[in-house]
Amino acid sequence: MSNSVSQPKWHQPTIPADAPVLRMNNSMTHSKTEFVPVNGKLVNWYICGPTVYDKSHMGHARNYITFDIIRRIMEDHFNYDVNYVMNITDIDDKIIITARSNYLFNQQKAAAKTLTQESISTIEKALSDFVEGKLGKYLPSGKSDSFEGLVKIFEAGKGPSFNDEPKFAMWMRAAIASSNAIAEAKLALAAKRASKEASDKLFDEAKDVLSPALDKALKHTVTDHHVFRDFARYWENDYFKDMDALNVRRPDILTRVSEYVPEIVSFVEQIIKNGYAYESEGSVYFDTHRFDKDPSHFYAKLEPWSASNMKLLQEGEGDLTSGLSKKNGADFALWKASKEGEPAWDSPWGQGRPGWHIECSAMAGDVIGDKMDIHSGGEDLAFPHHDNELAQSEAHFNCKQWVNYFLHSGHLHAEGQKMSKSLKNFDSIDDTLKKYTPAQIRIMFLLHSWDSVLDYKQTSMQEARAFEASINNFLINVKSTVQEYRAKPEELTGNHNFHAAEKELYALFQQKQAVVHAALCDNFDTSSAMSALRDTISAANTYMKSKPQSVNTDVLLKIAKYVTKMMRTFGVYMDENPEIGVSAVRGGGASGSVEEVAGPYVRLIASFRDRVRELSRRKDADVASELLKLCDRIRDEELVDLNVALDDREDGKALVKFIDRETILRQREEKREAAARAALEKEAKKSEMAAAEAAKLAKGATPPSELFKDAESRKLYSAWDDKGIPTKKVDGEEVSKGSAKKLVKLYEAQTKLHEKYLAAQKQQ
Repeated sequence: MSNSVSQPKWHQPTIPADAPVLRMNNSMTHSKTEFVPVNGKLVNWYICGPTVYDKSHMGHARNYITFDIIRRIMEDHFNYDVNYVMNITDIDDKIIITARSNYLFNQQKAAAKTLTQESISTIEKALSDFVEGKLGKYLPSGKSDSFEGLVKIFEAGKGPSFNDEPKFAMWMRAAIASSNAIAEAKLALAAKRASKEASDKLFDEAKDVLSPALDKALKHTVTDHHVFRDFARYWENDYFKDMDALNVRRPDILTRVSEYVPEIVSFVEQIIKNGYAYESEGSVYFDTHRFDKDPSHFYAKLEPWSASNMKLLQEGEGDLTSGLSKKNGADFALWKASKEGEPAWDSPWGQGRPGWHIECSAMAGDVIGDKMDIHSGGEDLAFPHHDNELAQSEAHFNCKQWVNYFLHSGHLHAEGQKMSKSLKNFDSIDDTLKKYTPAQIRIMFLLHSWDSVLDYKQTSMQEARAFEASINNFLINVKSTVQEYRAKPEELTGNHNFHAAEKELYALFQQKQAVVHAALCDNFDTSSAMSALRDTISAANTYMKSKPQSVNTDVLLKIAKYVTKMMRTFGVYMDENPEIGVSAVRGGGASGSVEEVAGPYVRLIASFRDRVRELSRRKDADVASELLKLCDRIRDEELVDLNVALDDREDGKALVKFIDRETILRQREEKREAAARAALEKEAKKSEMAAAEAAKLAKGATPPSELFKDAESRKLYSAWDDKGIPTKKVDGEEVSKGSAKKLVKLYEAQTKLHEKYLAAQKQQ
């Protein structure tokens, strides 16, 4: 190359000043802050996992689907390398109490071989204690014998409000169920129906009242660690079964408290060494006063206004912790001395178990270290749990900021109340999945802000269901249209197909892509992103309807692939999904042989050919009618079994659609139900017509000569001609010409009707 020739100056493109950058609602500032990871594209993220002691409910789905969506956006849209760490809390006051009381309840129930007065008396005493302990202050006269009066108050919709006592309704339902069970058991015993079944029914219906009584009396007898370990593992497996069903990605690293006790002990020892914790009567407490006085630290960073809220602080300590040996009311347990009937591990301070807050700090600290990009959980965990995590971790590592970004998901409310295990006002995930698909549940969350309260109601799910249908219908139509075009011989006309309509659609698509990206940058605003996708789909549908025979399949493919990609990014579609839409194949795939993939379809064609050939040989057949029946059978039954739908179009050519099995079977069932309704309506109309015809024929039983000679007619007429047509009125006056014409018409109509009647009689 000659040195005298050089390239012209290249002008460096500049990034627009208003280009969107990722910002998230950071509870560390309670504002949207720009996201800057500690180490390039690597994002270390810790999420508080479940406390496993009962079925997972839709409140849990709200939390874990929410952060699964955000995780997927960060991994699949922003291309961060996310290290997603989650814990399982399998040591906790709630787990201990529930596992122990369940164990004691099941023992007592199994031991009762028949219904006895002793069992009834035991449950009566438990109910009396329950009413006095939980509901005593609400009783009309302050005595347990006035429980019936309280029931009347409750059934009238009165009593303390949800805000005054959230558990009042739950306690009342438990007490009423137990009271009714006792009354029924007494009647059964008096009638000598004292079977094992009757005994089990009493125990089951009184469980919520009897279990706490048994735990209070017999908790010291439970010494086997397996009672707690097996109970927690059962509910952990149940939790992951639900999460898998909801298409929630599993964590990259899973930690269990029961497997991290040595690390937790070491973590606590370091906090004591650094001067921020103290031992008292075998327990270890975090010294919030000492920590907060240190100029390098600050207690309750997330919610400083809650730092003196003793109710929240006590809830954070758990039901089995008295805290009588603490220096300060706000101090919290790092290590709890175990009592009788509780699991215990060795430590420098004696037999005990980890406190609730310390587990996350120790496990996250062990896996991630002294600096974390993101920590997340439900908004109810902000104080005291997350604030205590921050304090003890910063005390352990002697750092000023252990977490850079704290994300808190909004609650899910049912009828305006927070959904909660402890309140027993929840819909389990398992039950919800019997009514709605995982995709519909996720879409409901995508259509709302992740960090605000969401009211879970039927209208929200109806909106999600409609949105799912619009997406899937669009993608099926595009896929089918593209496949149809590709199946045709290519025609090179010398003309392109990117005209005004295509340019308009493509420009809108690109603009909506930018809207989606900007929305996701703006605190993961999936609601606005979904709205932009809906606008894109609507525009593409309008375009397809305007040019049914000459669409630009490249443009449609681009849009469909993008919509599918975003649905996969949001977790609406499975990770292994195809380029467009939902896979219509279950258990098969491209890896199958030609025979495996094509075999069912080829056999169907061969079967259809055989039936057509057979039909052509039948001399008595209405070939056209029978062929149409064969075609309908293939469309409505046999192709449906292969996940194929045929849409008949105005030009007489069917559009071939591959649809996932669940959807196509549901569509077939709906079509069958509609056909059944139509058949019933047709039969009803036929019956009505037959009844009307029968009534009409019944009128024909009267000969025309007798039509005007019945009792009513004789009040009007006094003379008739030889056919029986009236000629004079009852007063002797001649019938007018106009009236005579009408009478003749009636006579002629009756003549015809009578002839039909006589013919029908002969046929019978």
